[in-house]
Amino acid sequence: MSLNLVKFFDEASGDFDLESYRHAVRLWTMVLEISVTMAHFPSAEIAQGSYDYRTLGLGYANLGSLLMQMGIP
Repeated sequence: MSLNLVKFFDEASGDFDLESYRHAVRLWTMVLEISVTMAHFPSAEIAQGSYDYRTLGLGYANLGSLLMQMGIP
């Protein structure tokens, strides 16, 4: 899952909506945690390893576009 950073940028005001971004990160972190919790694993050892060492896989997209729109070289 990747969050599109440009969606949090208001071109008219030039502001990045940090509160909305933080909310989206918290929400998607919960969703990803729930998806791991609800998963079925072939053995208890694999399940424990998945819980202990899982990565959330939450990323971001369009960083370059955001920087260009913000006028940051």
